[in-house]
Amino acid sequence: MRPTTWRQIETVPIWKNAYRTYRKLPPVLRAPMRVAATPLWSGVAQLVLLRTGQTVASGPFEGITLALSPVSRRHLLSYLLGTTELEIWPAIERIIARSYDTIINIGAADGYYVVGFGKRMPRTKLVAYEAKTELHPALRHVAQVNGIDGRLCLRGLCTLANLEKELERATGPSLVLMDIEGAEATMLDPARVAGLRQADVLVETHEAFAPGCTESIVTRFSATHDILRYRPRPRVLADFPISVLPWLPRLFPRLAVDLMDERRTGVQEWLYMTTKTGLR
Repeated sequence: MRPTTWRQIETVPIWKNAYRTYRKLPPVLRAPMRVAATPLWSGVAQLVLLRTGQTVASGPFEGITLALSPVSRRHLLSYLLGTTELEIWPAIERIIARSYDTIINIGAADGYYVVGFGKRMPRTKLVAYEAKTELHPALRHVAQVNGIDGRLCLRGLCTLANLEKELERATGPSLVLMDIEGAEATMLDPARVAGLRQADVLVETHEAFAPGCTESIVTRFSATHDILRYRPRPRVLADFPISVLPWLPRLFPRLAVDLMDERRTGVQEWLYMTTKTGLR
């Protein structure tokens, strides 16, 4: 669905109520209604699914296989196109180059990042925390089909004590990868989790859920870490991977851009924080 349509649904009460009613319908009814309402979008979306075969088409995690889940379904096309969170591609490549001993992914959802890093970093231990246990089967499946299940330890809700223990267990350089919808304001506190002073961190901050959290985290880590900040930007036609549908950017440029839209609202930012030299 086009971003402008989503914005109408999210901001206009009558459309929001209509969408809630639509979501309660069984899938067998929703699918034809969706096609009838957005025929071009729906048709091209199906072509993307067929062309990629559930495999990421571009970006640092090109080649990994995904699986549908309640989390990934909303942004599945940007996952498959490989353009999801392309703002942090430089940070991802830096992480891969550092060859961490352990990656602790808190808020692993359906496994896009922990599996992606697992494929690119074959010697790294992988620990994934996901509080929504209903997503665990999908995550395990994705890990298995990508051949990294033997290195992945999957757990539920992560507490401050859990994080401290994971960092204590790590035998080498560690990365904490975090996307937990505002709870980062509590979790990322070296005063409460001492091991964070020697760990690197890549976190997505969510000002909409925890106002002021970004600057608070920067302040907490500035004495011990070098901090790179990445801000969201609109997708442009040049971002579209032409290997998927070479004709789409030429014939339907606006649609090609819309397919990559991640429907971000509010202020979000990514922080890649690495321990300063001599403090490890």
